Amino acid sequence: MRLCRLFCVLLLSGCMGRNVEPVTGPPTVPADLLAPCPGYVGPLPESEGQHSDALVAEARGRACANAKLASVAEILHPVGPQ
Repeated sequence: MRLCRLFCVLLLSGCMGRNVEPVTGPPTVPADLLAPCPGYVGPLPESEGQHSDALVAEARGRACANAKLASVAEILHPVGPQ
């Protein structure tokens, strides 16, 4: 019975010498970055001016979405000094 206690103490003492990093959850992403970006919403464009407005709205929506994706990627995978 003494040997059992001795082995238990040796096993526990071996575990205490390691540096263990705490486990943390994933970083939080702000809610505004998860909201969809509006593109063109409206009737099917018929004139050249309407086509131009639709293209500009789609370009703004795409730029907004790409900026949000870049921000989320930076939050989830930060780039620091190496």
